[in-house]
Amino acid sequence: MKIKKDLLNFLIRLLTGFFYVLLIVFSIENGEKIFRIIMMILSFFCLFEFLIISGTNIILIKISSLFFILSILIDILMIKKGLNSYIVCFIPYSIIFFVIQLFSDKYSHKEKIAQVSHLTLGLVYIIIPFYLASYIYTTVYCGKNLILGIFILIWTHDSLSYLIGKKWGKTKIAVSISPNKSIEGFLGGLFFCLILGFFLFRIWGKKYWFILSFVIPILSTIGDFVESIIKRSYNVKNSSVWLPGHGGFLDRLDSFIFVIPIISTIVIGILYFF
Repeated sequence: MKIKKDLLNFLIRLLTGFFYVLLIVFSIENGEKIFRIIMMILSFFCLFEFLIISGTNIILIKISSLFFILSILIDILMIKKGLNSYIVCFIPYSIIFFVIQLFSDKYSHKEKIAQVSHLTLGLVYIIIPFYLASYIYTTVYCGKNLILGIFILIWTHDSLSYLIGKKWGKTKIAVSISPNKSIEGFLGGLFFCLILGFFLFRIWGKKYWFILSFVIPILSTIGDFVESIIKRSYNVKNSSVWLPGHGGFLDRLDSFIFVIPIISTIVIGILYFF
C-alpha cells in the first residue's frame, strides 16, 4: 500500500514538474516580453504565498493583487520594450501599504512594524530576483541562454539530489532545518550538474558553465534551506498546495530565488568592470 502511495506521489510530482518546466522553457523561447510577464506572474504567486504564511493582513494582500494585475496589463499594452512595467506596481503599492499601516488602529506599533517587515523582506527576497532574471535576459549578451542554463542546472540538481537522497541518503545535512536533505543526495546532484556543465559548454561554448555547474548546486541547496527556515519560523510545511507534489510556487522556486541575485551580481560585475 505504501509503495503504491509513493509511486502515485512520484507520478504527480513528475507530471506537475513537467508542466512547470514546459511553462518556463516556453517563456524563455518566446521573447523577452513573454518571459518578463511569466516572471511577473510567478513573482506575484511567490510573494502572495509568502505574505499569506507570514500572517499579513488579507486586505493588503488583495491590494498587491490589484497592482500586479495592473502592471501586467500595462506591460502587455506597452509598445516600447523595457523593464519599467515590472516595477510599476511596487512603488505605489509600497507607499499605500505603509500609509495604511501608519494610520491603522487595528494593530499595535509592534505589529505594524512586523507587517511592514513582511513586505520589505518579500520585495527583497522574492521580487528582486525575478526582476534580475528579466534584466539578464534582456540586457546581457547571450542572456537567454544563461537564464535557460541556470534553470536547467537548478532542475537537474533538485531532481537528482531528491531521487539519490531518497534512495541512498543517510547522512543528513541539517536535520533541524530540512530533515530530508542528505550529503549523498547533494553530492549526487552536484556530480550530474558537473557532467551537464560540460555539455552546456559544448553547446554554447562558454567556459563559465564549468564554474556555474559547480556553484549553482551549492547556492541552490542554500536557497532551499533559507526557505525552509522561513516556513519553520511560521510553522508551515508547504507555502501552498497549488502545485501537487511540490507544494507551492515558493517551494518550487526557492533555489532560483537565491541563485539569481548572486549570479546576476557576478555577471553584471564582469559586464561593467572587465
